[in-house]
Amino acid sequence: MTKVWITLTEPSASRIAAQLIPEGYKSICESVTEIQFLPPKLNPSQKIDAPDLCIFLSQHAARQYLNEVYCEAHRTCTFLAIGPSTADILKASGLSVIEPKHASSEGLLACPTVQNIKADEHVWIFCGEDGRDILHKSLMQRCHLNVVTLYRRIVRSIENPSIANANVILVGSTHGFIAAANTWRALGGSASVKFIVPSDRVADLSLELGFSGVVNAKGMDAQSLLNALARIENA
Repeated sequence: MTKVWITLTEPSASRIAAQLIPEGYKSICESVTEIQFLPPKLNPSQKIDAPDLCIFLSQHAARQYLNEVYCEAHRTCTFLAIGPSTADILKASGLSVIEPKHASSEGLLACPTVQNIKADEHVWIFCGEDGRDILHKSLMQRCHLNVVTLYRRIVRSIENPSIANANVILVGSTHGFIAAANTWRALGGSASVKFIVPSDRVADLSLELGFSGVVNAKGMDAQSLLNALARIENA
């Protein structure tokens, strides 16, 4: 039986594990990071003026946005979430949310909502520290962009020996990939282990980290992950 180490934080880890169990996969939920929420840094005008488009790069960003940033003025905004789990958090508060075809930064870039952004529009990206990825680089010259950092990831110390028996390691970000690779080596894991990553940006770290067995799922939804696992098993 393929054993998958899920390195994401909760609630994502347990959600993914529950989706893998019916397909015959055994999972270990052991996050390599923990989340520290941050107060939003907004100037006085940003606290009362609504952006035209709000983009959310994670569930944590969506949750902290609702707790610390959202106000009635934002109800006229267009909301764009990186994937279904992030969208669900916003929808639970009654917001109408757009999702890209693929749950990744690349998917957001290809989304018509992003493709059609106008130069005079105000766009806010809600993310974690170090979350200024290819989306940020693409939009910074195309519109009035504001990046709101709502949390940071802190690397956890892990001493779970059962992790070293995993055949596949699932990571959700560049930060998570680096932390998982370091933990894997510290636990004496095999260099031939397979990693599943959500995007090209994360996959590009593989050679730098010294791992060649990396499969890009092109998203973090259940079907994308199952397809990636099937590719590993059928290789």
